[in-house]
Amino acid sequence: MDKQWAFSFRLVVLLLVVTGAIWLLNSIAWLVGLILISTLFVYILYPLLLYLKKRFGLSHGLATTLVFIIFLLFCILMISLLIPVIYKEVIELSESYPHYVLRFQEHLLWFSQQTIKLDLEQEVQSYLLNLSDNLNQTLEYLAEASLSVVGGAVDFFIVLFLIFYLLYDFHLVRRQLIEIVPVARRPLAKELLSIIDNNVGTFIRGSLVRCLVVGIITGIVLFIAGMPYALLLGVLAGIFNFILYIGPYIAAIPAVLLSFSPLTPSPLVVISIYVVIQILDGIFLAPFILGRVVKLRPVTVIIAILAGGRLAGLLGMILAVPVAGIVKGVLDLIKRGPSYLEDTENQL
Repeated sequence: MDKQWAFSFRLVVLLLVVTGAIWLLNSIAWLVGLILISTLFVYILYPLLLYLKKRFGLSHGLATTLVFIIFLLFCILMISLLIPVIYKEVIELSESYPHYVLRFQEHLLWFSQQTIKLDLEQEVQSYLLNLSDNLNQTLEYLAEASLSVVGGAVDFFIVLFLIFYLLYDFHLVRRQLIEIVPVARRPLAKELLSIIDNNVGTFIRGSLVRCLVVGIITGIVLFIAGMPYALLLGVLAGIFNFILYIGPYIAAIPAVLLSFSPLTPSPLVVISIYVVIQILDGIFLAPFILGRVVKLRPVTVIIAILAGGRLAGLLGMILAVPVAGIVKGVLDLIKRGPSYLEDTENQL
């Protein structure tokens, strides 16, 4: 009885601790998100810091300051070059929005009339007839989201603050994490840390290069094809390309909707542009840059992305693939362990 009570007590305490941890994480989700974003930038910048220390013999503090200044100058350059142009295109798009909606409603009306002739289900007909209203609601939601992004200037400065100090203390944090582990288990802890570095750091840096290339190519090709708001659409293509398999299709939706106007290339041309770019990305960029990192099956990646999006929105969708890679790496590490191999041999 004493053992049963002790087990029950430990189980209750464990459940309370887990519940409290979930409640705490939910309460500080805003701060956790900022720390995760800052950590991703640190993973991008840290190899440059190590290079400056090794190549020029700089002290850690000087190298950290120099890397942070380079990062700040890059952000200022991007903001000064892109934001005015993107703002202008967004204003023009908002002014032309009624025209695009009218043209899209005309196409929907024609399509719904064709479906009526085919005697489709009443629910399908009603959905098609009301699709323009649903589109308006979606665009209103996106407008509200854009306002919240504009109002996140404070978060931006907090992220800059966190990036500097995380970058400065990154090696100390890693060392302390290993020192917490008992001496006998430290080789295993170092291997786990290596798995995290490989899946997070390499994936984020590789994805950044991929998305930059895809965004630039998309913007240039759309501009050559005569598509309005090519820069804005190229930026969207680059951002959403972080989300493997699903992101490119999300980025193509605004371009396809805009293509229903007679002043733009046909929807078939726009769809073809996005498909060809994604084929090139899948054949050349992704295997070359991410081939050694993303060793997951497509169905696993898609499930992880959907789950990440459900749990943490866009940030969760971006982090879903490296987290799934970490889980796979840990499982492979367990399978290589002596206890697992011993159990396997005993079963045979």
